[in-house]
Amino acid sequence: MVRVVPKIGILLLLIVSWTGLSSAAEQNANPNVCNISESDAAGLSGDLSVDIHALANFRGAAARILKEEKFAELDCLADHTRSGKERLPGGLWRIQQVYEGLRQPVPYPEHATQEDWTRLLQRLQKWVKVRPKSITARVALALVYLDYAHDARGSGYANTVSSSGWKLFEERTAEARSILEQASTLATKCPEWYVGMQMVSLNQGWSVAKARALFEEASKFEPEYYVYARDLAYYLLPKWSGEPGDTEKFVQEIADLMGGDKGDILYFQVAAASYVICGCEDNPDLSWDRIKRGFEAAEKRYGVSMLNLNRIAYLASYFGERDPVYANKIFPRIGEQWDEETWRSKEDFEKMKQWISAVAPAAAQERAIEEAAKADEHTPEGARYKAAFEKTYRELLQNCVLTDGAGVTQWEGKFKTLTNLGANGAVEKFGIQSMGPVVTCLGTKLQTSQQDKAALFPPPPHAAYWVELRLDWAEFAPVAAN
Repeated sequence: MVRVVPKIGILLLLIVSWTGLSSAAEQNANPNVCNISESDAAGLSGDLSVDIHALANFRGAAARILKEEKFAELDCLADHTRSGKERLPGGLWRIQQVYEGLRQPVPYPEHATQEDWTRLLQRLQKWVKVRPKSITARVALALVYLDYAHDARGSGYANTVSSSGWKLFEERTAEARSILEQASTLATKCPEWYVGMQMVSLNQGWSVAKARALFEEASKFEPEYYVYARDLAYYLLPKWSGEPGDTEKFVQEIADLMGGDKGDILYFQVAAASYVICGCEDNPDLSWDRIKRGFEAAEKRYGVSMLNLNRIAYLASYFGERDPVYANKIFPRIGEQWDEETWRSKEDFEKMKQWISAVAPAAAQERAIEEAAKADEHTPEGARYKAAFEKTYRELLQNCVLTDGAGVTQWEGKFKTLTNLGANGAVEKFGIQSMGPVVTCLGTKLQTSQQDKAALFPPPPHAAYWVELRLDWAEFAPVAAN
């Protein structure tokens, strides 16, 4: 699942245009070699560490230079960002954002018309004709054809796409592949060439083995270009070409192979893509702890990024079990710099921020309880007690399945329980993160023990003892009679 420049002389202005967005990363750009105008430089010089709009302004500047048909300036800009492997604050590759600007027929969130697509393709075709040795022109043209293919297909399920839509989708994808194959013969190489070919592999339904081979080739060319990992992680989702768990295994494998902070940063960047984790039901089950480590490592290495802050806040608010405590630390840092592509609207952003603020104190208390429970269970005595407790808990739950589970049709999903026990094994406090008639039955049993101070479990190692369980409903599904 992204500026005002004081007019203090053209030379200094050009220097700002090359360094302003990347103050936290290594820069090798020569400010004097590209004939960037003052107005274009202003769009390229925003500071993403404090202004979320800097990214849109950067892309908009690239789009504007293309619209003005300043092809030599575009080649110079792309060549220097590419050869210098320049990053923006937070670790975004600058060359990727150049292409993001070149690919957009209209600014986000406007919807492009056929006339918009035609004008953009004509400009790029003219660039290719005027500068036939430009790798940037050809790759940009191919990427636009791929975007144009998806415009024909639409965003609906496959069975909702018309036959004419599929025909255009296939024709435009084939044209993009042809352009990329022609571009592969040029002397200059570009990391975004592989991004284009990965999009082709998805559109044309390549085998997983062939798509993986393309990823391996791309990674050898530029090991830290995280877009490659994002795209294959997406391709391996069950809704496309993978099996359940394939995306999770792949992301862990490549992050472990890279190792250290770089591996964690790669893990975060994959998770941060809205098309990998979308806040929907089929999100991959990635490690939230590692996502957080990667975000923090990226900030340490590449500096603060308003885009990364928005993405980690979104993940903390929507992903997995959610983490209101962590999100509550991030939202104040975002302030008014909310990202439209992440939150869709200011209203949605504000509602989530308010909800997080309200639930964070209780979530912090729950986390302290969980940490206490984990500390106890890691002792030999605690491990033995947890096994005995869980055996009794499962028996209680299974009995409720027999008495109250007849009307339940879906036995899916994992859930967490927390139980606080008195010295004699009576329930003092409890929580069950699930719902339904079986949970109601179990809650009644626990509440009775609480009210009567009657032992329901074996006596714990000490009073006020917390036990955490993580269970799966699939393990309690009734066995159908033959």
